[in-house]
Amino acid sequence: MSVTAHVYPSLDLAIGNKTVNLGTDTLKVLMIGAGTYNWNATSQGHVHVSDFLAGSGSGTMTEVVGGGYSRLTLSSVTWTDSGLISTLGCANPSWASGTFTALYAVFFDNTVGGTDSTNQLIGYWDLGGITGTGVAPFTLTISGSGLLTVTAS
Repeated sequence: MSVTAHVYPSLDLAIGNKTVNLGTDTLKVLMIGAGTYNWNATSQGHVHVSDFLAGSGSGTMTEVVGGGYSRLTLSSVTWTDSGLISTLGCANPSWASGTFTALYAVFFDNTVGGTDSTNQLIGYWDLGGITGTGVAPFTLTISGSGLLTVTAS
């Protein structure tokens, strides 16, 4: 599965303002089953899950419903620092039955307010139009270098 990943610029500000603590907050992932989301000037300004669901100018996004799907809490979350590189890691999120179609995976911090209009976006994966219909389990594979790597220079 080819994946294109994007990280929201608003995450930097949230970390700097200490409204997000990637090492201790509850982080989650949701899946989008229909819609087209474009990484552009509009979407790069998105801050909350509700912004993502409203779309990027191409119409609203539809979250997956049924087929064993629910929003998942990321497990084994780590936020480590080794000099100039900080890494957000977690276990591979997996849905046991996985009989759904997913176009995008959206990662977010669920601790800030706990609603779509307050939950801070971290980033999203464009799954490249590859769907998971009938795949059991449906698993997102987090690379060995983590979900997110930040390099300071």
